[in-house]
Amino acid sequence: MAYIKKRDKRDGTASFTVMWRAGGARGRKQESEVFDDSGAAERFRDLVNGHGQRWPPGWVRGEGFIADLRRPESMFEPFALAYVDRLTGIQGDTRSK
Repeated sequence: MAYIKKRDKRDGTASFTVMWRAGGARGRKQESEVFDDSGAAERFRDLVNGHGQRWPPGWVRGEGFIADLRRPESMFEPFALAYVDRLTGIQGDTRSK
């Protein structure tokens, strides 16, 4: 079960470290992620618990969730070109359009 460990810094602020064992097993590697905000640490702890004591999908350590940088229109173009290449019985101008 993931838990939060509060650590006081020298400057008087606190950091919150979410700690858990990979896969929840006692002998497995200890994982951790550090936050400056207790609310963010609690949300991340809940995500880890919800994903079976594993890193949440799409989470990059020290960075957070990564954004999908692919544009929707760029995902369609390769599909459309491959589809048109497989068509039979069409004129050259239809294929180019």
